[in-house]
Amino acid sequence: MQKHKLLELNKIIEERIGSLREEVEIATNVKLNPLYIIDRKDEIVSLQWVTRIIRWLLDRAVDGQQQLGVSKIRLELEDTKKFEDMLHDKIQELEIELEDSNTAREKEVLVNEIDTLKCVLGHLFNLKSDGDETRAIEQKSITIFGK
Repeated sequence: MQKHKLLELNKIIEERIGSLREEVEIATNVKLNPLYIIDRKDEIVSLQWVTRIIRWLLDRAVDGQQQLGVSKIRLELEDTKKFEDMLHDKIQELEIELEDSNTAREKEVLVNEIDTLKCVLGHLFNLKSDGDETRAIEQKSITIFGK
């Protein structure tokens, strides 16, 4: 059975958070530039926000599926679309903040957060594309073999 796209995305994000934590630990031990460390910590916070949204959507999906008997594929598509819309909204909100920001540091932090969320969207797009191809192949085999 194919994993929910948001579960796959969450795994990718959790791996990134783990590597960022290691990076922060190493950078702290070697006493690298404090701004570099702060940027990595900010990225961790942004990614943690993303994982909380994913968990919230997946929890709602399980409840909705149990209550309504909605198909898993349909529910996954709806969840993925909601998540994508939430990310776009957050990026738009951050871009507005960026326009209003006064300091170079504040702008840099906002640009980093926007880039992080756009990276998440890129991973989501790649996962969705792979899933679309898989579904198309499955649909063809069902049509051809009648299973």
